[in-house]
Amino acid sequence: MSQPPAESQVAVKINEDYCSRCSICQSLCPFEAISKDAESGQIILEIEKCQVCGICYSACPAKAIDIIYYDCGSLLKYLEKAKPKYKSDTLVIMCKGSAPDFAGIKQIFGVSEFIPLSVPCVGRISEELLLQAMATGIDKIFILACDEDYCRFDRGSPLTGRRVLALNRLLEQLGYGREAVTLKRHSLKVKVDKDLCIACGNCAFYCPYGAPKLESVGGINFDLDACRGCGLCVAVCPAFALEMDNWERERLSTTISQLLAEMKAPKVLIFRCQWAVFPPLNGESNPHVRAIDLPCSARVDAFHILEALQNGADGVLIAACPEDDCRQEGASGRAEHFMGMLKERLNQIGLGDCLHFCHVARRDPEQLDKELEQFNQSLKALATKRGSQ
Repeated sequence: MSQPPAESQVAVKINEDYCSRCSICQSLCPFEAISKDAESGQIILEIEKCQVCGICYSACPAKAIDIIYYDCGSLLKYLEKAKPKYKSDTLVIMCKGSAPDFAGIKQIFGVSEFIPLSVPCVGRISEELLLQAMATGIDKIFILACDEDYCRFDRGSPLTGRRVLALNRLLEQLGYGREAVTLKRHSLKVKVDKDLCIACGNCAFYCPYGAPKLESVGGINFDLDACRGCGLCVAVCPAFALEMDNWERERLSTTISQLLAEMKAPKVLIFRCQWAVFPPLNGESNPHVRAIDLPCSARVDAFHILEALQNGADGVLIAACPEDDCRQEGASGRAEHFMGMLKERLNQIGLGDCLHFCHVARRDPEQLDKELEQFNQSLKALATKRGSQ
């Protein structure tokens, strides 16, 4: 069980001075992290259960919930800076779990120029934010949500559907047309190259959802309705027969090379679960650190870690959800196991200290920075040791 962060680090707080005790947040929380005291009526947030989806924040009518990641103010500031950069008045809001690349967005919505906004869950996008975005000059909003049964935060995608329906009715009365806000659903799934598949059964053994089935004839068959896009099967496939859009091996290799080329030594490359860490909207500012977001820490494979070390990374850090928080049915535990085995092999060639695996709870905004600082100290000690030999 992950420990709750110190009070100063808490990512979500309820402001008792504003709370009307209406219990809307309690009714919507997918993780039963919010309760109401039977005697006092006080709304209580158990932060160790909170997954920082932001659904309560977006639904609170009294604005009594404070959230660190991607609050309304920071999102509007991002839009203000992004409009001249992207030279567009079209906004595309995407759930991290469903977001394809730019080409995929263009194909889904039929737009060529747009401002991208990727959030942990579209359920944290309130009607107020959408209206304020339109007030800044945004004339068209597209929202790409997960399929409802695919939503990592359970209620975010269904809630967004109801919000968009109600908001469009209001906007139509105000003269914006019937679909000022367009909602579509999309989920990323694994792709199988049966010509490369050797029917080893690794994917079927490791998949948390039972999506791949090892058939007696014909090798592996995938139930794509069951697939949740964690990428674990891709990482364990020895024949390179599995891929995922956005995280193809070749694309990851290209990204690794590009990031290492722009970094300053000492260089630390982070592979982080996109559900464990919510990065700043304007990118990384530390010139010594770059990060690659993955659908799950289980998507990390030895090939890309070795590639990073070979191409100039001084260290590679893997940031995964604690197992209790994992949105992929415990796949982070599998990732820890695989990274432990890889570290043992790296120890044999003197590179074990260049790989660090850690669990990071999204409810603690400072935890990754602490892990990174400790890792940097370890790398400095390693460099000093090598220099003295």
